[in-house]
Amino acid sequence: MEKQEAIREIATKVRLLESKRTLDEGLLTFYVEKLVADILGYCHRADFPDALIYSAVDLIRKRFADEDASAGSELGVPSNAPLASVKMDDTEFKFAVANIDPTGCLADLDFATLKPKLNLYRKVVSWA
Repeated sequence: MEKQEAIREIATKVRLLESKRTLDEGLLTFYVEKLVADILGYCHRADFPDALIYSAVDLIRKRFADEDASAGSELGVPSNAPLASVKMDDTEFKFAVANIDPTGCLADLDFATLKPKLNLYRKVVSWA
């Protein structure tokens, strides 16, 4: 399927499954476009494989869930952030979090988990 058709299909399915929440349409479109572009780039394709639609929907929904989780955590530190140190007396915690958007890191990790499935649709590229 064509790139724009894949973007519409994925966004429509995400809206359907997330109908009980208010989605930012601009953000949804951006995330879907980015994911489709990343998949097409990784697979060296101009067409989007139909079988990857549902995997893309799952990743977009997970990204929104991860954003909700990080926004709802206390002190602005994600609940799954690794600890750098712990102090017992006077209770001191230091999280190993730099000035990086945690949802972006999570999205990159999620994309990496999709790679085994993407490899089924990846085309070999010749540099000659």
